[in-house]
Amino acid sequence: MLDKILVLFSMIALIVFLGVVIGFVAEPDLVIVTTLMVALAGHDFWISVFKRQNGAKPAISDTPLEALPTGVSGKPATRKKSPAKKKTSRAKTASKRKK
Repeated sequence: MLDKILVLFSMIALIVFLGVVIGFVAEPDLVIVTTLMVALAGHDFWISVFKRQNGAKPAISDTPLEALPTGVSGKPATRKKSPAKKKTSRAKTASKRKK
């Protein structure tokens, strides 16, 4: 419910701001562009808030980021492990130093 209130508040703020701009500038081209902008913003808000209830999946999924495909290959990202370092004992290291 909070998201719908925020959408309504932001749409009112956008319309008031653009109304002030149109009121002071009063150019026909500006009126057309701002009307289109308000229409596109209203459509975007309508789709993102009210149409989500029809069973559409939310934009954020529960899939971990590593399992999602990358933009380059389309395959999930894999981490390459660095090769394990060989462990040397102190006795071998000390004998090498003496030589």
